Amino acid sequence: MVHAARLLLELAVEKGGLVLTPAGALKRADVWHVFDRTEWPGYDKATTLAMNKVINEDDAYGVLFTRIVLQAAGLLRKRSGVLKATKAAKALLAPEAAPALLAELFEAVFWKVNLQDFDRNPIEFWPQHHMGVILWSLSVTAHGWSNAGQLMLAGTIMETLDEVARPDLPEFAMVSRVLRPLTWLGVFESRKQKRHSGRGFEEDFRKVPLFGQLVGFDVEMQGSEGARH
Repeated sequence: MVHAARLLLELAVEKGGLVLTPAGALKRADVWHVFDRTEWPGYDKATTLAMNKVINEDDAYGVLFTRIVLQAAGLLRKRSGVLKATKAAKALLAPEAAPALLAELFEAVFWKVNLQDFDRNPIEFWPQHHMGVILWSLSVTAHGWSNAGQLMLAGTIMETLDEVARPDLPEFAMVSRVLRPLTWLGVFESRKQKRHSGRGFEEDFRKVPLFGQLVGFDVEMQGSEGARH
């Protein structure tokens, strides 16, 4: 995602701004500039190309996601239908500023963007409203490969969920709103595993050393009589 963000910001600087379509999306040429040069865990580029004669921003989910996060971080600003790189964004394009750019993206993804807008999951906002708890829990549980269900039970506050339409929706939200963005930010990795029964694949996740370098925690544990987290 840092690579995609740099490509978009560099393009915005080079062109003096990214002209948006009447619907407010990136133009196809600008989408392709990023899509062609990036890979996104969990999304197969070959399938996207096979299903679409042209690549619009809605077809390139990683590009769309990155553009919205850059706007939420205040690094791209829309003026009269044109996205312009801010002064802060230009400073983050230096090679040595990559860690600072990652930190800006990380904060924007989890605390400035409503991740429900991307996945059409009817569970409102969960589990984003306790993201700090989740990230700390992942820091102490995601050392080895684990599936999304295991990480959800170990790291989220399930009591805040109202009755859900389908039992798989919380796990889906855990992937789309926590684990997938973490892999895109490069602080988690994923792998596909053949299911032990039935068809298809399951996906496992684990943190990488960069996670601990990026995020630190100052945690005060409550006693056994207190809350779970």
